[in-house]
Amino acid sequence: MKALGYFRVLSDTEPGVPSPQVEQEEGFYRFCREHGYEPIMTFVDVDSGGRVSDTQYQRMLHYIRKQRENSPVVVKSLSHLHPDPQETVRCILELDSLGVRVLPTDEALADPLAAAIQVWSNRRQGEGSGERVREAMRIRAIYGKGLGKPPFGYRIGANQKLEIVPEEADTVVLIYRLYLQENMGVRLIARYLNEQGITTKKGNRWSIVGIRDILRNRVYLGTYSRFGVKVPGSHPSIIFTSVFNRVQDRLSAKPRQGEYTRKPPFLLTGLAHCGYCGNRMIGVNRSQTWTRHKDGGKRKGEYRYYQCQSRANQSVCQYHTRRAEDLEGAVLAALQRFSSPEAREQLIKQPAPAVDHMTVERPQLEKELKTLSRKLRRYLDQASRGIISLEELRATGGELVGERRFLIQRLALVEAEASGEITMEQRRGYTLDALENIQGRWQSMTFLARRALLHYVIDRIVVYDDYIDPRLRL
Repeated sequence: MKALGYFRVLSDTEPGVPSPQVEQEEGFYRFCREHGYEPIMTFVDVDSGGRVSDTQYQRMLHYIRKQRENSPVVVKSLSHLHPDPQETVRCILELDSLGVRVLPTDEALADPLAAAIQVWSNRRQGEGSGERVREAMRIRAIYGKGLGKPPFGYRIGANQKLEIVPEEADTVVLIYRLYLQENMGVRLIARYLNEQGITTKKGNRWSIVGIRDILRNRVYLGTYSRFGVKVPGSHPSIIFTSVFNRVQDRLSAKPRQGEYTRKPPFLLTGLAHCGYCGNRMIGVNRSQTWTRHKDGGKRKGEYRYYQCQSRANQSVCQYHTRRAEDLEGAVLAALQRFSSPEAREQLIKQPAPAVDHMTVERPQLEKELKTLSRKLRRYLDQASRGIISLEELRATGGELVGERRFLIQRLALVEAEASGEITMEQRRGYTLDALENIQGRWQSMTFLARRALLHYVIDRIVVYDDYIDPRLRL
């Protein structure tokens, strides 16, 4: 059986890990001889100045995908995949998703993934600074001192405690009055405030989530709650206890049947925008039950569709909705048309849009990468505590690293164009090449991989009642 070698070295050849390249190469060839492997290729990443390189690692992944190799990757130790324990786990998941095993020469491991998770867990337990920070914040909470952004209706005063902002406090009182005395629901309250030009602390429109949060928040009773610490009377109250309790009783008693609920995942989340107000469209699940006239039997239907967020959360705009299956199918069909040779040639020749991708697209891509990193960290924590199995981690983590790959590729193209390494036409060519995956690999791709591919090629999808306008990242 064949084997690949992957080495990591330091440019200044300081002693310690990673080992010098010659030592790693000798270990690789010795391991292959002893275990009957045929060495076929080696890849060497050189770290310099505290910066971790993954250029050759990415080249190795490209080789594995292109050659459809499932040969094991031999390393000196798991830390040579990446010095950061979380990134080590990510690399193992990435290779595992390609059907490739990782074989360390310095240690015999029954399951490299389990060993890497243990290293990650040990590192987390050894980091005490985070706990010290949390303890200091708990002490501040005990004294009723404000932490983070103050809630609507308050600001942090000179004594570090919450003090009332009069105009915002008036809005809080108005919200409670509209809900309790005027019998208005959270959706109607949001619409009323928006129509009156009353904004949130940041000057934005009100949403049903923001209204419900204010109706639920005990801070308006003068009670400060953070980190499990409750300090009654720590600051001036805005709402009377009797009023607050009546609101809670009504919120708890209100039936939720028929309410709109958002249950991800939806394929076009973050991409679909209402063609009439410009706001995003959100995925909505709804259940409906009815009685048949013929036999009196009960029937239940489950519906998934995209709805304008302005309508759903702020009660503005009109009732523009599209069935999820229909809209996703229309988008897929449109992208398949874009991938034809004639359409490709026309798209490449389009005039350059007045968009600076480095200032517009790069921050969004970096934000999405951080979100994926947090998700992976959460899965690792669950795996280390036995909440999910290693097989479940392989499944969910494998999808995450697949989505990450598309984001990394897109970010690299944006940066390459900004530095002059590639032209706009070349970047467009890479985007259009990715469209071919929709025809060739769509059915075999996971949900997260499909969504990542769509974010790679699409800037936004403008949705109207009777047609759509998908706009590519050109």
